[in-house]
Amino acid sequence: MALKWGICSTGKICSDFCSALKTLPSEKHQIVAVVSRSQETAEKFATTFDISKTYSSYEKFAADPDIEVVYIGSSHTEHVRLSILMLKAGKHVLCEKPLSDTLEDVKLVHKVAEEKQLFFMEAVWSRCFPLYHRIKEEITSKSIGAPQMVSARFFVSFDYIERLKTQIRAGFLLDAGIYTVQLACLVYGEEPVSIKAVGEIAETGHDIDGCIILSYSKGQKACLMYSSKVKGATNCASIHGTNGSIEIDDHFWCPKEVKLPTGKETNEIPIGPVPFYYPNSGGLCYEAEEVRKCIKSGITEYANYTHKDSEMVHKIAEEVAKQIGRKLPYGKD
Repeated sequence: MALKWGICSTGKICSDFCSALKTLPSEKHQIVAVVSRSQETAEKFATTFDISKTYSSYEKFAADPDIEVVYIGSSHTEHVRLSILMLKAGKHVLCEKPLSDTLEDVKLVHKVAEEKQLFFMEAVWSRCFPLYHRIKEEITSKSIGAPQMVSARFFVSFDYIERLKTQIRAGFLLDAGIYTVQLACLVYGEEPVSIKAVGEIAETGHDIDGCIILSYSKGQKACLMYSSKVKGATNCASIHGTNGSIEIDDHFWCPKEVKLPTGKETNEIPIGPVPFYYPNSGGLCYEAEEVRKCIKSGITEYANYTHKDSEMVHKIAEEVAKQIGRKLPYGKD
């Protein structure tokens, strides 16, 4: 029986998610409703993706008995509120990252999900890619020996300050740097014993770039970089161990290819019926399918990105934000 999705918001990432959903068998996934603050916008989105029901009220949407799981792709400032609203209405939730600016709120949402015994996942889609499963298998099998160094970079070039004037952004650490942090957490599976970070802060209080050095209990380290001011970079990542290395292809957070000790491996990036806004967004189908497997099996946390994993990432990000001087709420003392 198909998992019945409700889509919360109609922005670019929601469009990409729905297009990716449409690459999966209809007997496994069905989009039954969409909500937006504007009824007109919801109806336009519904026409694009052949969705039967539209809402301009989040409360009425949450009360729809046909919806089993809600994908939340709204502005990050609404993620906590909407996640709690949907959970309390009895819906499973897949919420886009970042779940929140603060670890306290991340824990609050997880607590509600656990009390309601419902599936909840912060949508760090990297962890759902087949190649990420292979990376984890290689690390667990010790094919590269003991991991010693992780490096990752997420560089793009655009006027982040100008974009802040028209969009509510989380700051580039949580927009992009979070992907570098999650990779280090995946490799080492523990909290770092030391966090050192530097970064540039805009007048709004947002961070626009940063460099993070993490040190771990056995001397292992991670060098993580993110920037909205670098043009033409290849956004790769590498994991170096005592006996070998793993190299992750460009767009390391949603890769097409990885070089393992046994050679190169690839995973498919499906092409959706509606053009994608972001690189490799066809890979969102892997996230949707992992969510389906969990819900249909009665599992409330995704094993490859548990609540504990999410909290570890946000704990690191919160300390980085503190060190580089990011202000919360943005633009206020």
